[in-house]
Amino acid sequence: MNCINRISFRLFCLIFFILFLPAGQTFASGAELTNIVVKNDGENLFIDLTVQGVFTNEMKKALLSGIPVSFTFIVMLYKVNDFWFDKKVAGTTTSHKTQYDALKNEYRITRSWEETGPLVVKDFDEAGLLMSQIGSLKIIPFTRLKKGEHYQLRVKSELNEKKYPFAGFPWEFETDWYTLNFIY
Repeated sequence: MNCINRISFRLFCLIFFILFLPAGQTFASGAELTNIVVKNDGENLFIDLTVQGVFTNEMKKALLSGIPVSFTFIVMLYKVNDFWFDKKVAGTTTSHKTQYDALKNEYRITRSWEETGPLVVKDFDEAGLLMSQIGSLKIIPFTRLKKGEHYQLRVKSELNEKKYPFAGFPWEFETDWYTLNFIY
């Protein structure tokens, strides 16, 4: 009986570490969403945001060696129901991708929500700023919202690829869900 208890305890410990250890490592990067602003132009709802704490030294080295880096931004809008499940009203996912061209000594940034095409900059700090910011991302037209109703905007950002094959190490970055409540 004593042998069975030891095996059960070891199995419990193993399952505990498998389930809970990776979740703690995912948020170890310290990435967070800041400067979240909800605004409008009279017809549509927009969001501005910045993600900070994303580019580690290892990521920068890998980027300079030609490995592309992609982030995804997830924005969901829900109608809040007090005594029932919230109803999803709108949602959008957008991505930012950057790649360094060593021959031209430039960064090429593609932001899926912009219609202008790739942005080209020479400075890493400027490229990092363009990668980490969203300005005036359209969420929903006001015609789809009801006046006086309670809504909740949920926002998250994450690295598209968790492991890059030639970098030799996993990159982990995923922010928590950030929420903003408002009444239209």
